[in-house]
Amino acid sequence: MKTLQLIFLTLACNQMSMAQSQPSFELSYSPNLTGNFTGMVYLMFTESRRQAPSQGPDWFNTEPFYRTYVEDWKPDTPLVMDGKTMGFPATLGELESGAWRAQAVMRYDPNSASVAGGNAHVSKVVELENDNSTTWPISIVIDESTEPRPFPSIPNSKVLTFRSTLLSDFHKRDVDMKAVAFFPPGFEDEPGKEWPVLYIIGGFPGGLGQATMAPMLWGSYAGNNDFVLVYLGAETITGHHVFADSSNNGPYGTALVTEFIPWLESTYPLRAEPSGRLLTGHSSGGWSSLWLQVTYPDTFGGTWSTAPDPVDFRAFQEVDVYAEDGNAYEKPDGSPTGVARKGPRQPEINLKDFCRMEEALILGGQIRSFEFVFSPKGKTAWPKPLFDRQTGRIDPDVAEAWKKYDISLILLEKWKEIGPSLAGKIHVYMGNEDTFYLDNAVRLMKKRCEDNGIDVEIVMLPGDHSSILFGNLPRQILADMKATAKLED
Repeated sequence: MKTLQLIFLTLACNQMSMAQSQPSFELSYSPNLTGNFTGMVYLMFTESRRQAPSQGPDWFNTEPFYRTYVEDWKPDTPLVMDGKTMGFPATLGELESGAWRAQAVMRYDPNSASVAGGNAHVSKVVELENDNSTTWPISIVIDESTEPRPFPSIPNSKVLTFRSTLLSDFHKRDVDMKAVAFFPPGFEDEPGKEWPVLYIIGGFPGGLGQATMAPMLWGSYAGNNDFVLVYLGAETITGHHVFADSSNNGPYGTALVTEFIPWLESTYPLRAEPSGRLLTGHSSGGWSSLWLQVTYPDTFGGTWSTAPDPVDFRAFQEVDVYAEDGNAYEKPDGSPTGVARKGPRQPEINLKDFCRMEEALILGGQIRSFEFVFSPKGKTAWPKPLFDRQTGRIDPDVAEAWKKYDISLILLEKWKEIGPSLAGKIHVYMGNEDTFYLDNAVRLMKKRCEDNGIDVEIVMLPGDHSSILFGNLPRQILADMKATAKLED
């Protein structure tokens, strides 16, 4: 009997030791920050000494992070995140041993796709050792606020803010459309002149912080003083809204064309005609610019879209959305589908692992961003997922709904209707070895257009997702744009 009691006592002590050795945290926040809080709370970790944990996650080198949803959380009520708290790569209880820097974040900014890149409440960085000598729980107080970095002062530039009635009504809150305008030298010296506009849309997540590249690629630094450059912001908490009307994000395309552009043209001396409204964009911005041109063929005079997100859903990166009994996580040969690669035959991130990270992030990831645009609204406030996140099985009903955003399919089915307004206006450039497998879709669209007499220019180039922009391509595009806008070179 004594032996049995000793065994039970030993097991109980071991269980207590294990429970005490698992990481746990007690979070609270200063009442000076906000009243009762409803939203996502994150606990971010990094081994890096160079950046704060709240700057994560880095999609390519993801470090551990964990989240929980709170309703009506009060400043004086501790919030416990313990070994069972879910996150990436697993539960908090499975955090690897070693030295970590941790930071807690209260996320609430509806205009930021990152955890703390916009307005957020954060704690100071806490340094800790995850080993058997650590005394848990560790207390963390969220007592600071962050704000988006102000746009840097650049000569002849201005941040534009316009309240959209359409989007405000949809979201039942004030929603501003934002952009940065870069005016060429001499803009104010010719009061009678009307200037053409080049609308520029950046890649994921589409925030204004990326706008500083616009004058380098397309403006004065590139020797172009003929266009007003307008860099359009496209970031929301759900990701990149790509200026497509959506049952989840709202009517961003309609708001741009019927509200923002008319306001802009009434405020500045701009050419209010298609040849004075040109488009370009890269990656998610490449898809956006192409979508706007196809959807509003009589509004814009041409698009020059580089490395666009999937333009043909038969190749949604490495997934055929329409495949019978399709599975997003596996190719027909059973190998895993990829999201990104270092080279043509070197998978770097597969879709299943990427989605595990996104499930922990919950909002602001690339795949879910697509669903917020392309998918119908679900029973809750969330879009219907294209595929089951556990099994990878594609929902055929959702795939059918995605067809109305399949640009290649739209061109095929509606060319007789929209072709007269689009002929000569569509230009697409893609690297043969795109980092995100986006070349697959462009090849399919190119063949479909060639086989069916659809008048578009699709050019495959040596290079990957970004390298195609660092050669002569921008200069060639600018010359074409000037000819379209009827400007002297």
